[in-house]
Amino acid sequence: MSREEDVAAAAARLWAGRDPEALLSSGARELSPGTATDWGLPASAWELASRGEAISLAGGIPDPAALPKEALLEALGRVLAGDDGGALTYGGGLGFEGLREQLAERSARELGLPASAGHFMLTNGSAGGIALVCAALLDRGDTVVSESPTFSGTMRTLRGHGARIVTVPVDEDGCRTDALADTLARLEAEGRRAKLIYAIPNFHNPTGASLALERRRELVRLAAEHGALLLDDDPYGEIHFDEARPPSLAALAGGRGVITVGTFSKTVATGLRVGWVQAEPELIERFMRMRFDMGGSPLLQRMLAAFIEDGGYAAHVARIRPLYARKAAALQRGLREYAEPYAGFRSPQGGFFLWVRLLGGLSADAVQREALAEGVVFPVGRAFFPDHAQRDDDPGGDYIRLAWSTASVEELEEAGQRIARACERAAGS
Repeated sequence: MSREEDVAAAAARLWAGRDPEALLSSGARELSPGTATDWGLPASAWELASRGEAISLAGGIPDPAALPKEALLEALGRVLAGDDGGALTYGGGLGFEGLREQLAERSARELGLPASAGHFMLTNGSAGGIALVCAALLDRGDTVVSESPTFSGTMRTLRGHGARIVTVPVDEDGCRTDALADTLARLEAEGRRAKLIYAIPNFHNPTGASLALERRRELVRLAAEHGALLLDDDPYGEIHFDEARPPSLAALAGGRGVITVGTFSKTVATGLRVGWVQAEPELIERFMRMRFDMGGSPLLQRMLAAFIEDGGYAAHVARIRPLYARKAAALQRGLREYAEPYAGFRSPQGGFFLWVRLLGGLSADAVQREALAEGVVFPVGRAFFPDHAQRDDDPGGDYIRLAWSTASVEELEEAGQRIARACERAAGS
């Protein structure tokens, strides 16, 4: 046996009895790698959808047929043809200045919030931005107030950073700011301070609600009064069906005390993994302290900048808004025609999601199970309640979330019939 084989055998023997779990950080020990079940789906759901054997209403993913592939390819070609070397080297933690300048111009033009490139840092999607914010601001045991239900992916990020999550309810007009006021007062009375308030004010995931204007103002006021930073998660704000985009929390706050995360994942493509954090420059500088990855891809960032500069991005967004409005209408039309005795919902004015309450005592688990047999995939509502495992009731047990973004109009109308049949069977079981 060679010396190398002796070393390998010894290493295998010595490591065989050791548990990798003992080496993990406390945050990693508290989390699973993430499964379909974590997202409110049965284990077989993604496999069926990926094989084309089911209509997927599961994820908020842009319509594959609407991806601007040719325009992006042209923009990429222009970047490479005129590149001085900057597109194919490390980009730095803040990201390509040209794209940050364009985001600042859009902030002033579309949101009424003057900004500069220094108000932005580019991230690995909005999820990467939220992770950076958490790394910079949260110590283990810090309190974060979140809407409930909410996007479960962010809850996983918060837990990974050791946050204690306190929830406030959401209704058809968004975050219940009256409940938020009570919660913040109670936390202060207990000697606890909320460091962050996490909200999705525009076309909420999962409920589709858009926060009412007076509640937006109250949310900004309460956060400032209690010294909590507002973390505004805004992936869907540009996908509005009405003429006007809802007013941003940052604009209402005059740019103070609000951290906005955005992304090109929903308007362009999830595979780009280009998002951003917008905040006061002194906060951006502090977020940079926790960036260790040499930044994102300068090539993709410059490609997007070229796509915006030549008007391609604005034209693309103008095309997808009516597309998603038609899809939303098709799904709701199918449900109203075929599943009306079993399903109640409020029509969203943008985004990707329909939050459906099951009527007549129907269980979301039973309807999901029967729908899977019918060839329709969607998550149950329970997965979107951060505290569902600690509650005696079953929050979301009579809700399902339906995403209209990926399926075709014809599939969405068909999905209404299939869900109706699933409800009929679940009601009779």
